[in-house]
Amino acid sequence: MAMWLFLTKPKVYYVWGAIFLGSCLAHGQSKNLDSLKQVLPTTKGKQKVLVLLELCWGYRFVNADTARSYGLAALEMSRTGKIEDYEAEALNNIGVTYEAQGNYDDALSYELQALEIRKRLGDDAKMANTLNTLGIVYDEKGDYSKALSYYYDARRIYERLKDKSKIAMVLTNIGIVMRAQKDFKNVVSNYRQALTIYEHLKNKFGIAACHSNLGAVYLNIPNYDSAIYYSLLASKEFEEQNIRQFLPTTLSNAAIAYERTNQYAKSKQFFLIAKKFHEEYNSKKELSFTLSQLAKLESKLGNFSTAVNDAKEALVIAKKIKAMEQVMQAHQALAEVSANASDFKNAYREHLLFAEAKDSLFQKEKSKALLELQAKYETEKHKQEIAFLNQENQLKSTALNRNYLIILGLILFVALLLVVFYFWRYRSIQMQKALAQEQNERLRETQIRAVIDSQEAERKRFASDLHDGMGQLISALQLNSQSIKNSNDQAKTISLVENSEQLLVDIQQEIRNIAFNLMPPVLMKEGLIPAVGELVRRINKASSLKAEVVVHDVARRFADVAEISVYRILQELVSNIFKHGNATQLAISFTGYETEVIITIEDDGDGFDLTKFQNSVRSNGYRTIQTRIHLIKGNIDFDSVLGRKNNTTTITVPFVSETIQTTFIT
Repeated sequence: MAMWLFLTKPKVYYVWGAIFLGSCLAHGQSKNLDSLKQVLPTTKGKQKVLVLLELCWGYRFVNADTARSYGLAALEMSRTGKIEDYEAEALNNIGVTYEAQGNYDDALSYELQALEIRKRLGDDAKMANTLNTLGIVYDEKGDYSKALSYYYDARRIYERLKDKSKIAMVLTNIGIVMRAQKDFKNVVSNYRQALTIYEHLKNKFGIAACHSNLGAVYLNIPNYDSAIYYSLLASKEFEEQNIRQFLPTTLSNAAIAYERTNQYAKSKQFFLIAKKFHEEYNSKKELSFTLSQLAKLESKLGNFSTAVNDAKEALVIAKKIKAMEQVMQAHQALAEVSANASDFKNAYREHLLFAEAKDSLFQKEKSKALLELQAKYETEKHKQEIAFLNQENQLKSTALNRNYLIILGLILFVALLLVVFYFWRYRSIQMQKALAQEQNERLRETQIRAVIDSQEAERKRFASDLHDGMGQLISALQLNSQSIKNSNDQAKTISLVENSEQLLVDIQQEIRNIAFNLMPPVLMKEGLIPAVGELVRRINKASSLKAEVVVHDVARRFADVAEISVYRILQELVSNIFKHGNATQLAISFTGYETEVIITIEDDGDGFDLTKFQNSVRSNGYRTIQTRIHLIKGNIDFDSVLGRKNNTTTITVPFVSETIQTTFIT
């Protein structure tokens, strides 16, 4: 089943580096293309080249042929005028139009020329955009090693420029490559990190792209309800933004999910709409994929003649554009259709061709190369960070020496201004302090109430544990002691002594359990990560809930208050999942960055009403969580919808320290 899911891979949406030049279009949607066409005849020189570039970028996902005609005109004018930055822009945009139609060789030719010029000009931001585009083209061709190489090169530049939007873009595209390698957990993590950034930036286009990709990856996990939910949500978002080029992608993913839940009528309806869109935009690779899926569906419906025609058409298109993955999918579809039609000779032949294409595309050396490439990237990244910090320190030292006399002269002037400002602002500050103090008092009272309620609940639970567990065991031990005193029967006395010894063992175990619940020794001795691992092991041992912990580049130890606060928050969240969520799977992941650690808690249980949880009068859980989050200056975000399966909670903890390697705890 896993192989079948992989070979019928749903289409995902790549995020492109937006090309900004002058008043250039934002994703080709914010400008009126007709107005640009009207002003084109009246413009001259550089301004005319700029308008042509804007038209090319604006039409790239509307009509690739039209976009290319404008791009070629801009290329000719920029070369005649020797305007190299415009020439590189034109080459990049033309390459994108070829990629959109599945003409990968032509796309690579133009993008590599653009990259060479941008390297020569030293334009880091635009060079990174071209590197990202090259990664997309190689991924489309099925060359994942080269795709990752270009993506990581682009990511280094965006991280150096601190461009969060572009970092999210590359995270999304790297996730697509990981999905091709079946590393679905890291794929979802990448997509959700990118989604968090886009939501913070209020980037509607990036949000829609992440929703589209989440819909695609949930087909592979599989989780078809979530696949349908995110695919239809992305379709709505793309349509609201008038980005119709990507509707067939999300519609195809929804169609696959409907087909796998035996909703064949809806599945066929969505496939046919997607096919029409792909033909309209001349998207060859996507059209081949959709035809292969449609062929399998027609075969299930008993329409064997139509199914064979669809699969053969998919194979012709895939071979023409040299897309090996789509060639593999078409052969698999033909094998499946032939087998269903009892044409076993052709089914056997197509299966051999499918196996040959699969072996060519997914050989073991590629997976090894990808892992080596990722390790190389991390090593180089650390070296570059050290070199950058050294250089930054040198620049700071030089700047301090150079500005020392200026600062010394300004001190007296600033001091004088401060005295004047102090008298002018004194009354206003006092009023603000009074207001702030009143607000802080209210907040402190709320926090104190939450903490007191939490402590009282913990004390009640502790008292209950002592009474119900320890009390009964000690009472039983006392009865045994009295019986031993009054017994004259040696055999009975020995039995009572043995029973007493077992009661002492039970008492010792009960004491350990109570001590662990109060403050796990492993938390104090070894830190947060081992403590969470111990918590997960206890969950797996004591319940049917299957839990695991995944750690990526997280600090060895947090500050004590951070470790205790995060552990108690996780205890509260896991307790809620265990009691109310009807979950069978739980995953806790830690991902470290330079200045923060992101903790993700995912489960497959029932969704809940977040507003009801926040305003609950029966429980102080949410208020206690918020108090602990504020204490460590962190942030928490809940992704849950009532009536929908699967929940995600994301905790952000600010932190900087030495890191450890990736680990898995189950």
